[in-house]
Amino acid sequence: MLAIYRRHGFVLAAEIIPIVLFALVLIGVGFFAIGQLPDEIIPVRTMIVLGMLLFLHLFWIVLFIILADFFLDVWVLTDQRVIAIEQKGLFARTVSEFDLSRIQDVTIEVHGIIPTMFNYGNLIARTASEHESFIFKQVGRPHEIKDALIQASTAQRNSALAAIAKHVQSNT
Repeated sequence: MLAIYRRHGFVLAAEIIPIVLFALVLIGVGFFAIGQLPDEIIPVRTMIVLGMLLFLHLFWIVLFIILADFFLDVWVLTDQRVIAIEQKGLFARTVSEFDLSRIQDVTIEVHGIIPTMFNYGNLIARTASEHESFIFKQVGRPHEIKDALIQASTAQRNSALAAIAKHVQSNT
């Protein structure tokens, strides 16, 4: 295994921060509502607290799904192939792989100010297989990954050519 790549950490932060802020606002509104109610309405206070607890449980579930999707989406670069594992929800996963020798083209897409500033984008590897292209979504340092992919592909092709040349020499 040469390297393991994941989406950029900023992408994770961009997904988590709005949810955390929403949770904090909702909890703040709940505590404000509890503080404004008169002491005689205890059942309403209990319902508000139960609603806040239910929301917190849903918040943790959503947070877990986001973290699982982030950490289980992975691209593994080996000396012979690339393995792309994409988690889709909690119970679905797609695993694809392609040989480095089949890479025909590698393209980088960085769109916008924030991806440019934080150095992340999509890397598209086009291959000579039935799955024409593999997309590394929102990966950090796409230029370095492209260079590593091309370097590993070139090394794999050179070793294959050396093996063929050795085989031809041994047969003559």
